[in-house]
Formats: sequence, structure tokens, C-alpha cells
Amino acid sequence: MFDFKFDWDRTMETGLADVDTQHKQLFKIGRDLEQLLRIQCIGVTDKQLLDIVCELRDFTAYHFYVEERMMDEMSYPRITEHKKYHKRCSDFITGLDLPKIKAQPMEELKKIRDEVQEWIMNHVLSEDCKMTTAYKKYQKEEEERANKVEVPAEEKYGRFLKEYDVVKVYLYKNQDYKGHLVAVFKESAKELSKLSALERNLYFADVSKAAKVLKKCYNPDAICYMDLEDMSDKLVSHIIPKYKEDGNYGVFPNIDFEAEYTNASRYEAIYEKMKQAF
Repeated sequence: MFDFKFDWDRTMETGLADVDTQHKQLFKIGRDLEQLLRIQCIGVTDKQLLDIVCELRDFTAYHFYVEERMMDEMSYPRITEHKKYHKRCSDFITGLDLPKIKAQPMEELKKIRDEVQEWIMNHVLSEDCKMTTAYKKYQKEEEERANKVEVPAEEKYGRFLKEYDVVKVYLYKNQDYKGHLVAVFKESAKELSKLSALERNLYFADVSKAAKVLKKCYNPDAICYMDLEDMSDKLVSHIIPKYKEDGNYGVFPNIDFEAEYTNASRYEAIYEKMKQAF
């Protein structure tokens, strides 16, 4: 086995206090193992061996729970591989045979020491560092989002028309496409892919309801749907009517996302008609 000292230093810190505290505990267990092996387990007691096993079980149970909760929270892309490694480590610890360890302490503790070394070298100092770096970035983005001054919805989208199960519907402030609606997901989610199956079903059902009202109100020749994650800090779907007579049929919608409100009298007329329809 490669030469490895269970000596913690600051270069190993992730910057997340809870994770670093738990990693230090694993290093301590490693040092305890090394100490017993240095004295060739002479005079080792059953309690010392039991303590090693119990500390490892406590470490894997709590540490893996903490890390997996963090990965779930930020939708970490490497979560599947990370959890597989956690399971491998947990299975090793669960499979430790205490009577066998007591009968052959030197041989069995060497196996455990080598396994812990492998964890540290190939997981703690590599995969855990990647994960914690991603989590710190996620925390920073969440903090920035929380501190961001919220622009009133009617200033961003247009006048409010209807609230459904999971979306609020607005008449878009620019009416180059007569009847153009915006469906805004009510929760803080930004990405469609991060919704649960139920949330997605409700979201699309609500968008469909709004489109049906638009169809009934103005009978457009077609309706286009645009979900642009990079153009909004929330999950937003633009419901855009297309009319052959306007010359925009069959071409990609040209939406001005920085537009001001349409001419007041025209906007008011469209709004009143849509409001009645809803």
C-alpha cells in the first residue's frame, strides 16, 4: 500500500466547516489505526477494537447523509457516481466482522487502514473537494438571488390577468403579437428540468389553460411557446399568438424582452378583452 500519513493540514480544508470537521474525524480514526499497528496490536483491548468499528460506522452514516443532502439540494451533476462510492464504503464498514477482528487484529486492522487510506486519497481529497467547490458556488448564487432587489412582476411582464394552480398569467407589456401572454411559475424555481413530475404536469396544464383562453379570445392562426431560462430569473413561458395577416406567420417570434408598454389605449383595449375572457 502507498505510504500515507494521517496528518491533517489546512490545504485539505474545503471551506465548509461541517465537512472539514467530519473529514478530520476520519483522519483521527486513521491515526488510531496506525497507532495500534505500530505496536503490532500488542495489548489491544476488545474495547479499542470496538471503538474503531463504531467510530467508522458513525462517520459513514452521518458524513454521507450530510454530503448527499447537500448534493440533492444543489442538484449536483455527479451525484449518482458520488452516492455509489458512498454505498461501497458503507458496505465495507457494515461488513466488518468484529469477532474476526478480535481474532486477527493485525491482519484485519491493516485491511481497514488500507481502505481508509483509499477513501482519503481517491475520494475525500478529490471527489469531495469537487463537490464542496460546487456547493460553495451554489450557496453564493443562492445568496445573490436572495439579496437581489425584486422587480415588480407587472413591471417585468405586464398586467396581471389570472392565477392558476402553479402559474400567474400576465398580458405581456409589448403587444406586437396581439394577445401575447406570459405564464410565470409562482415558486422560486428557474429551470423546468428541476421541477417534480407533478409540478411539471401542473405547469403545462396551466399554460394550456391560458392558451385556450387566448385562442377563444383572438383565434390566432398558431400559438408559439417560448421558455427562455437565460432571459428570466424565474420559470417563465411566453405564449405568443401568430396571425397570417400580420406577416409574422411561419417565422420565429421576434420578442423585445426590454420593451416598454405598448401604446396605452391599444394595450388597455386588449387587456379588457382578455380580462373578460379569463
